[in-house]
Amino acid sequence: MMKNLELFTFDVRFQFRHGFYAAYALVSVIYIGLLLLVPASYVEQTSVLIIFTDPSVLGFFFVGGLVLLEKDQSIFNTLFVSPIRIHDYLISKVLSLTLLAMVSSSIIFFVVHQHHVDYLPFLIAVMFCSIFFTLLGILLAARVDSVNMFLYTSPLIVIVFYLPLLSFFNITDSVLFYLLPTQAVLVLLEGALDNLTVQDYIYAIAVFMPWLSFSYVLSYHSFQRFLRTKCFS
Repeated sequence: MMKNLELFTFDVRFQFRHGFYAAYALVSVIYIGLLLLVPASYVEQTSVLIIFTDPSVLGFFFVGGLVLLEKDQSIFNTLFVSPIRIHDYLISKVLSLTLLAMVSSSIIFFVVHQHHVDYLPFLIAVMFCSIFFTLLGILLAARVDSVNMFLYTSPLIVIVFYLPLLSFFNITDSVLFYLLPTQAVLVLLEGALDNLTVQDYIYAIAVFMPWLSFSYVLSYHSFQRFLRTKCFS
């Protein structure tokens, strides 16, 4: 437990020193300014769209860059000789970036909507979204050799999970969207500004738990194979 906390603290400090928090402070200010200029009738939909896309982009691309940077700097050759396990590394990366996503998203929603938000479903949605996409970022980063390859390949993965936006914008709807974790995120985010039933919570958790478990197992084994073939071969 102490080892995990130390690694988490190190990652948060690393992200702070390298401008992650400063960058997202600026991004948050821009989003808030944009939302304050949007006509009142579109504020809720626009803010949900921003929060839906932002934590996923943050975790997915930031962790991809971090993993590939650490690989180029040969950090893994020494890091995993220490008592640190792969589980420790993955959990620290996921939780530290999720913390950043939750802080940024909460500030945006609090300033724009103030007290007209149910923060329980809101925070659950941001947390689930960030954890899931950060794991996807690790999974992809473990399978590519460069940042360019990561950037070229990432839209093929991300676009599948953005399909529920078609329903969100009333373009088309499908019951299959409700099998995706991102549909659950939209249900929670919209409910945070309206009302959620117990069934909505049950649905969101029932959809997310298998996806999070599957993505974690897949990311773990991909990262383990990556270390074995690229770092210790």
